[in-house]
Amino acid sequence: MKTLFEEDHIVCYFDEAENIIYHKWLKPEKGKIFREGLLRVLENFMRLNVDQPGLHWLADTQQLSVLPLEDQQWLNDTWNEALFVKANVKTHAVIVGSDVFARYAMEKFKKSMNLKYASRNICLETFANEEMAYDWFKKLNSRVV
Repeated sequence: MKTLFEEDHIVCYFDEAENIIYHKWLKPEKGKIFREGLLRVLENFMRLNVDQPGLHWLADTQQLSVLPLEDQQWLNDTWNEALFVKANVKTHAVIVGSDVFARYAMEKFKKSMNLKYASRNICLETFANEEMAYDWFKKLNSRVV
């Protein structure tokens, strides 16, 4: 697995063998730092996806807490469209921590995005750990082949 970038709050990898861009939050962040971290991953995804069609996106959000309303609004108004339309992400897995409020927020996100972008044929799912997410990606790959 190749490290694309690493900061004190986020690290982003490219798993070439499994065709996955994988970012992991290392500590809770919000505001400008949170948004810039996501946008940096997005830039890497878009660059890699040119030569790696079918690139999967895995996000480990276990260290994030429930986001402030301003960040939730940014996700809704800006991020989701950038992710699923501009970058054309088709398969997105999210590892969610044990915080009940964070899990609820992510499940709500998953349901609303699967409905909103159903015509774009996205597959969005949440998992408790990396192994489960990787298994899901492998199942998706076997359906495509």
